[in-house]
Amino acid sequence: MGRRMSNRDRIDRMREEAAATEREKEKRRAERASRPGASAKADTDVRLKLVWAVKDPGGEVLCTYPYPRKDLAEAEAQRRRVSDGRSYIVTPEKVPFDA
Repeated sequence: MGRRMSNRDRIDRMREEAAATEREKEKRRAERASRPGASAKADTDVRLKLVWAVKDPGGEVLCTYPYPRKDLAEAEAQRRRVSDGRSYIVTPEKVPFDA
């Protein structure tokens, strides 16, 4: 029959298991960080705000208005529609606070 483990042996075994588990966790973290797009996520920590964007039919943003002033954005789109007959759309856009 096997003999009982001493406390020291049990503690050493638990320490080895914990170290192996920690090495596995570090390996998974390194794999996760090396995936494509992982660095792009770190760059998305920029604070964004919503604005109303007036866009031409091609999707190019012509001008923006603060989010509470949707009426101004729609009036601008209507003014452009009347002046040249093309259709313009008003959509919410996320922009950095600096812009």
